Amino acid sequence: MGNQATEGSNLNIAKITLGVVGEVVKPFVPLIDAVTLVIEEIIKVYETVQYNKKICNSLMDRVDAAGTAIKTLKRRQTENEQNFRNKEYYKSFIRFIEIMKRIKNFIIDVSTLNKYQKFVHSSSVKDGFDSLTKDFDVVMTELHFTMAVANEEQRMIDQFALESDIADMTKFLEKIGGGIIDQNQKINILLHEVSLMKEKLDHPDSSDNNIKNIKADEIKSTDLMDPIVSKEKDRRGNNRQVIRKIYKNFEVACKPIDLQNNDPKETAKIQGQLAILGKLRESPNIIRFYGLSYTENSDVMVFEWADYGSLKELYCQYDIAWHRKVKIALDICRGLAFLHSCDILHHDIRCEHIMMVTGLIPKIAEFKYSRMARSPTTDMKGVTDITRWMAPEKLRDSTYSDSTKKHVHVPYTFKCEIFSFGMLLWELVFEKIPYEKWNILKIKEHVLAGNREKITWGKAPPDVQKLQKGLAKIIVSAWEDDPAIRASLQNIFINLDHLVDEYCTPDKETDVILLPDKTLDLDGSAVSISDESGLDLPDMDFNIDKIPQIIPLEEGIAAHWKKEHAKAWKCFLAHADLKNTTAKYWKGIYLWEGIEVEKDRKQACELFKEAADDEIAEAQLSYAFSLVNDPTVEFDRETFLKYITKAANNNNSTAQFSLGEVYLYGKLNQKKDEKLGKKYLRLAALNNQPKAKEVLQKLGINVYTDN
Repeated sequence: MGNQATEGSNLNIAKITLGVVGEVVKPFVPLIDAVTLVIEEIIKVYETVQYNKKICNSLMDRVDAAGTAIKTLKRRQTENEQNFRNKEYYKSFIRFIEIMKRIKNFIIDVSTLNKYQKFVHSSSVKDGFDSLTKDFDVVMTELHFTMAVANEEQRMIDQFALESDIADMTKFLEKIGGGIIDQNQKINILLHEVSLMKEKLDHPDSSDNNIKNIKADEIKSTDLMDPIVSKEKDRRGNNRQVIRKIYKNFEVACKPIDLQNNDPKETAKIQGQLAILGKLRESPNIIRFYGLSYTENSDVMVFEWADYGSLKELYCQYDIAWHRKVKIALDICRGLAFLHSCDILHHDIRCEHIMMVTGLIPKIAEFKYSRMARSPTTDMKGVTDITRWMAPEKLRDSTYSDSTKKHVHVPYTFKCEIFSFGMLLWELVFEKIPYEKWNILKIKEHVLAGNREKITWGKAPPDVQKLQKGLAKIIVSAWEDDPAIRASLQNIFINLDHLVDEYCTPDKETDVILLPDKTLDLDGSAVSISDESGLDLPDMDFNIDKIPQIIPLEEGIAAHWKKEHAKAWKCFLAHADLKNTTAKYWKGIYLWEGIEVEKDRKQACELFKEAADDEIAEAQLSYAFSLVNDPTVEFDRETFLKYITKAANNNNSTAQFSLGEVYLYGKLNQKKDEKLGKKYLRLAALNNQPKAKEVLQKLGINVYTDN
């Protein structure tokens, strides 16, 4: 027995010395690199998950298992030599990569609102999850990878995650409103439109000359009228620079901005950001921006007028009744959810940057490019102010990276903003600035030690005490030091909405909302923590059987565009046989057009539909058009519209243009809907669809500013 073990060991050493194992592994090296990269990408995506976190966690259990299996495979190459010689093992590995890519895309789609709409229009989240996990479990078995996740306990975890997240998402979408859900009870197309505009501004393409045309609306100075009756607060802000005017019978605030002294690139950036701000008007909880104008010898930004000033000014002047505070908090959360759904971060959320309009409706304001242009950006007081609401990861400003073995800068994320929102809630509840008497160093030391502001309550009726307990739970959940376990905005919204339903009953509407200052005993002491000095968490064969190598699908697609059709067809055929959805689509294209193969439009159509049902936008478009272009099949208008709508909602510009024309002109006997038609045409134009740009130009519609 000992001699056999010694002989086996010597054999392995001999193989390594002769380089035999290396030759066997060679075809797998790029595959291992590819799956390692995808796993890294998934981890990065997971860090920004906003919705359906339990579902994403269940998938991350599998990603972790895959990562561990790959590390083991790389470490034990000699022991796995027999597998490396197996052709079917090689094919399974390719399928493994594609499944990991599908997991990444599923997490992206299910965790962001502007992507989530595809689940509303097509297969359910559960169907997608079940399909992914089943395929993952099968391929892990084929690769002989250990699966700690393939057991009854994990299945119970998965079931709970699905039921819990789907229930929460359903409730959230029913309640959120605020411009996120349109009149048809579907996720507003505007979210995707704004996200596309923001992407163009953040990553400008030198070939897109229309970027410079993304500008805010211009308002004639003659359209800004003086109020008939003047008020004491007609001028506000530092040096009383914010002026009240009347625009189209609405009270507006004219706020100075310096556009003349900036370099052209910066001016274009400001214009673009303001144009996006104008688009956000569909949210009732974001300050309405009308456009740019000129008055009182100054370029100005024109916003809706806030009768009560900022939320900070309001709580400094009055005590706000408890039932109204929770409604204000819910509305701010609604506005923040709208921003995040458009991939926009505020960066400085606090009561001072919430404007209160008629009806005591809160509006998020003071975005980066809508602040006073003449305000100094390096004012240390401003830095200290921001610190009071800042997330601990941003206070640290850098974190140690295991991959680079260096400290790296921490970017501002949705998680940071949720922490700041928790601080805003504390500020609103207790009507005072956090850590008011502390300097920046003391605040950092306190927060990074895991401490937070005090939550203590004064005397209050039993119903208010229950409300306070609910608010405290929400605030603490937003204050978690670890961003990974910090509450999601969705969870905060649902909990705030529950408090509103339970405590903001109709009889409360007749109660006084604004009480004289210091009427309420908010915390039993009316002092901040800063007043208390920071008190207070087998036999081996040397014969190498060469396996025919399958090039990556991306390389096959590149070969197609280079007109290397034989190479591309071979690639698409191989990957389609491995049930790769995108490869099925490309195989369909070649069969439809008769490239490198005899035309077979019936089979092509079947492949288009398979890929279309797996959410490949190009396949959805091709399947829709195949219904029109195949004379052997009776045209099915309903199915055509179903699949072209799927393609449009999956961001295919040709589908967006075609669907826009269908609605705009009432083609295919579809009832006209000019508004929806123009929205799809604008999306197509934002995706650089030339015909859409041409149609909008003829209609006199500016893609960036018209609604």
